[in-house]
Amino acid sequence: MIRLYSTLAILLLLQMITWAQNNNIMLNASSDSKPREVSLGLPTNTLSAVQIFEDGMPVSYFKYQLFPYKSWHGGVSANSTGKMNPMETALRYGEINTFVDSYNKTWSQVVRSSMVYTLGTFGQHKIDFNITGPIGRKGIGFSLSTYQNIDPGSNHIIYPKYKDRHQFYKATLSRNTADGEIALTYQHVDYVSISENYGPFIFVGNGDVKEADGFSLGKDSYLPEIREFYFKDCLTGELTTMNFRDGSRDKTDHLTFTLGRYLKNESPQDYIHLDIRSRYKGGTCNRGLHSIGGIETVQDDSGYSYEDGSLFTGKLQRRTLSHYATEEYTLMNNAELQIGKENNLWRIGIDYHYDNNKVVVSSANFAHEVKADPKLLYRHGQAFYNFNTSGEYYEGRENKTALYIKNSLKATDNLSLDGFIRAESNILHGHSANGEVGDKETNVRKIDYSVSNGQKTKINASYINGAIGINANYKIAHGISAMGQGVITRVGKSLFDYGGYTRPNDKPTMTKFAQGGLSYANNWVNIVSQVVYISQTNYTTRTMFQHELQKEANGNPVGFSESLTMPIQYDIQSVGWTTDAMIEAGNGFSLHLEFAIRNPLYKNFTFSPTFSDGVTEHYDFSDNNVTNLHKTEISVDPSYKLKNWKFWLSARYISKQYINRTNSLYFKSRCETFGGIDWTPNSILACSLNVINILNQKGASGNITSADLVEDISKYKNYLMAGTFIRPFTVELSLKVNLF
Repeated sequence: MIRLYSTLAILLLLQMITWAQNNNIMLNASSDSKPREVSLGLPTNTLSAVQIFEDGMPVSYFKYQLFPYKSWHGGVSANSTGKMNPMETALRYGEINTFVDSYNKTWSQVVRSSMVYTLGTFGQHKIDFNITGPIGRKGIGFSLSTYQNIDPGSNHIIYPKYKDRHQFYKATLSRNTADGEIALTYQHVDYVSISENYGPFIFVGNGDVKEADGFSLGKDSYLPEIREFYFKDCLTGELTTMNFRDGSRDKTDHLTFTLGRYLKNESPQDYIHLDIRSRYKGGTCNRGLHSIGGIETVQDDSGYSYEDGSLFTGKLQRRTLSHYATEEYTLMNNAELQIGKENNLWRIGIDYHYDNNKVVVSSANFAHEVKADPKLLYRHGQAFYNFNTSGEYYEGRENKTALYIKNSLKATDNLSLDGFIRAESNILHGHSANGEVGDKETNVRKIDYSVSNGQKTKINASYINGAIGINANYKIAHGISAMGQGVITRVGKSLFDYGGYTRPNDKPTMTKFAQGGLSYANNWVNIVSQVVYISQTNYTTRTMFQHELQKEANGNPVGFSESLTMPIQYDIQSVGWTTDAMIEAGNGFSLHLEFAIRNPLYKNFTFSPTFSDGVTEHYDFSDNNVTNLHKTEISVDPSYKLKNWKFWLSARYISKQYINRTNSLYFKSRCETFGGIDWTPNSILACSLNVINILNQKGASGNITSADLVEDISKYKNYLMAGTFIRPFTVELSLKVNLF
């Protein structure tokens, strides 16, 4: 029986896995190039993005479309990599989240270099290199870095040769004095990533799945050989052909200026420190999503054929191609003054962010055989068809200005308090292709839609965003403390929200986060146990639904499985309990334990989609469990050090997850397993052997797209479907060399 694996959640913690010394509990069972996602009880955005701070600034202005994780790599070029808690992310970015917080190496007093080379079971090669040193004797220094990832993927798609090909190049020039540092960093990234980890399997009906005959999940390719694809540009309406590899490629350039200087430095308790940071980022993104639809059986009168014209009958896999063409140029600036007095720290900061971007999303449908290395199928002689029924378009500018103030106060020997407030203005100007009030036809997304045969609509909007939070820690007795935290954020719309047909409403998204509990620490154990509450109003996402036509529409016959993408909005609420313990048992043995339970529920979730055959369906999912989120997670992470050796294991239990919003279908609970051996004979050389999916479980995840709105589940027993898979049993060998 196959264990089922699906994506976790909204609040993300990114830790790139380039070296075994990184925290093993961050290992991702589903992807090597993407991070594990960590949940506090809200669903992830459909595209699973996480914000990342680097050198005190966001890597990207926004999550989409130039994704932060596609233009950041820590590894040996990072001087430090940590995390920002929800209170800090609300202060610096206006969102309740968990962000990466990293700082680059800028120089060293003598020449130092580090290199990590990693070789994986399925032909993956990773090279991570950094060198730092001085230039002359006046405190001027440099840092040069590169990261190369060459990965064919475990499922070895036919084309292109490499599923992931990442190239990072980074150079820093700095001037260092006793009072601080000034640095200028340039980075160029060429990031190719084919989002393809799908495969067919049989949903048994009781939460279990089994392997489909003739297909090995994680090792067989489910993508036909498509060297070129074509679509109708959603902006111009022109038929456009693109190389498949170039259709999933980001190219970005970054230029970052940082200045950190002590204006006063009497003691660690009495100082004034100024930070000035500025980052320019520009680039293009061509991103191809090949979303899985339903599997169906077709006869010889269906109009499907192979490339040579011979008729096709049997089971076919429907897919939706979404091609994102993005140009984006951003300028992000921050100035922060820290004033430290005894037991009292003030932080006062100003942000000014400018973003200029253009996004055109062109869509099409295609189909292929349900088998390993499938053939592309042609419908009425066309490989791609039903153009732009899910097309999107927006372009414009955002000007975001914010002021924030935070005070950290040690009120008494036992009581510490933190409080902050952030006020932000965001002004939007641009164009989209929304439907105006009373507009019945102009911008409706239908076959062959484009903005050229519709109309552009103006975007002129402004939003007042903000955040406020307080944190308290009270020492009850030696080693025992009580803690509590509360954060509220208000976020208005961005240009991204104007991309679809429906114009967004002006209601802000309000997120409330609170946690409180106890901690205990001594010289061998550190344990924290807290109750957590989180809620969010007006959560907006664009979701694809499947509907079988009840009459002919858009040139498609009765029974055709139509895909409809529409924005939906609802509230979410979750209450949970988390306990985290780190135990140092002595003699080199340590153990990390984590336990979390939560109950994420939809609130105020009603909507009525209307499909092209005129059928309107009404749904109310209020108080249903949020899909793809588990209620219980248990992690056990033991490690043992013996002289120059370290042995570690990591196991996670994740409870069942609902597949569809009606909660009529679910995937059973599963486990994820990792392990490794590190050998560090001296300060120059270190070796690591990592194993992913130790038990070699055949994992699948995803949802049954056609069942998202289904109440009657009788036909979904022994149902052939497709979804994503976890990485199969994989061994990675890493070698790290430090040269001084």
